[in-house]
Amino acid sequence: MTVVNQPEFGQRLRQLRLERGIKQTELAGGPVSASYISRLEMGNRLPSPAALGYLADKLGVPSEALMTCAPSKGAEAGSGGAGPGGADDPHSARSLLLAEAATALRDGDTARVIELLEPQLDQAEAAVPFGWHWHLLWTLAEAYGRRQELPARVRVLRTMLDTSATWPDAAAVRAGILADLSADERALGHLPAALEAGEQAVAAARGAGAPEQARALMAVAAAETELGAVRLADKRVPELLALADATTPRTAAQIYWTCAGVRSRQGRAEESDRLMLKALAILDSRDDLLAWARLRMAASALRLRSGRTDDVRGWIKEARRAVDLVGGPGQSAALLSLTAWLLWIERDYRAAIAAADQAEETGLLAFHDGLRNRLLRSRCLLRIGSEAEARTQMRAVAMQAEDSGYLDLATEAWKSLASALDGAQTEGDRRIGAPRGGTLTGETDMTPLEGALLDATRLDETQWAGTPLDGPRPPARDGVVRGVNGSGGSGRRPESPAAHD
Repeated sequence: MTVVNQPEFGQRLRQLRLERGIKQTELAGGPVSASYISRLEMGNRLPSPAALGYLADKLGVPSEALMTCAPSKGAEAGSGGAGPGGADDPHSARSLLLAEAATALRDGDTARVIELLEPQLDQAEAAVPFGWHWHLLWTLAEAYGRRQELPARVRVLRTMLDTSATWPDAAAVRAGILADLSADERALGHLPAALEAGEQAVAAARGAGAPEQARALMAVAAAETELGAVRLADKRVPELLALADATTPRTAAQIYWTCAGVRSRQGRAEESDRLMLKALAILDSRDDLLAWARLRMAASALRLRSGRTDDVRGWIKEARRAVDLVGGPGQSAALLSLTAWLLWIERDYRAAIAAADQAEETGLLAFHDGLRNRLLRSRCLLRIGSEAEARTQMRAVAMQAEDSGYLDLATEAWKSLASALDGAQTEGDRRIGAPRGGTLTGETDMTPLEGALLDATRLDETQWAGTPLDGPRPPARDGVVRGVNGSGGSGRRPESPAAHD
């Protein structure tokens, strides 16, 4: 029985093809494509019997001629033939591929990076050198991240986790991957998956250095905060602050930013503001211009959340200049949404709607930010007299937020809807006088949760936001108490926001 070995087969195939002056695209046909030939020549795959027969026939040689590698004259002369380190050496070819991808990444050509590396993912890891495979995954994940193609990035990160599962002493590496995975899942609105990855990152980072521990704690605290489990996130704050002095300025700034977000959700606006100002002061734009810009965006959001606008316009302007230089379309979309929020507070409702629409049209807002952007737009619609459209959008946001596990945002949206149904047109007017069941203004199709919220409009918005994960939940629209993701506590995210409609 004849056995085909790699990389010898690939070297022989390339040698015969080049001797005949045939391009890979010209050799392709039948059971093989040009990309398949490229992987064969790089030693990344073994040919099927059909492919072997086809290639031998096209090259005009018996199949056995592809089984052995006769060194070329260049190789014999030591001038770069099929021998190790030569042009036909698969290790050299792989190195050249990665070098080209790294150059494209440096130049911002992420589409080229993906074009080069994505076809290599289906090869068996054991068929290529360890370092090459890991570098490929890292570079591809970075490219997808810069493009804000988060589903693809999550797929690559999970492959990296599988790859590193059996490594000894790899806790720090895995903690970093899990922290990134948690952040991406959270941005996609997959809160249970984000929380799970964050908790695993914390476990993996035990015994690692301060930077790894900080990244893991920030990831889990952010997931807990967005799930409404602020009491759990609150326990992370002292741990994070204790690590700040042992990390780089960039990481320390992120620590203060994360802790400021927790304090803001607890209603502790002054403490949140102090922490955010500390984050702004500690990071110089020369250290990391994009992180510097994102801090100003975060500071603006926290100020706006508390109803303040001082310094916000200046921060947004500074962030926009930096984003224009080093940012991407995702950061530009977030700036548009922040601008809409500022215009809303300044009562320029039509301009706020225009900015919110521009942000929405990009399709690049994080899941939570997209929901909040649509809620803000609906409030502006209410102010300019488009009550029916405003109520429809408020209800859609409330249902989607509830089903996805964003309980505090769902509560905020339901309250906005209740206020709209009661005819409240001015700030602070939230008096409710109708009985439960949704009989206000003829809205007899209201669900039980909507009707209950009519009586609960005056509730402090932080009441549910501070509910621990294992504490009581607001009732779902069918009267069933759900788990953190609206799926009855199963820990799985619904297939769609309307999974329980």
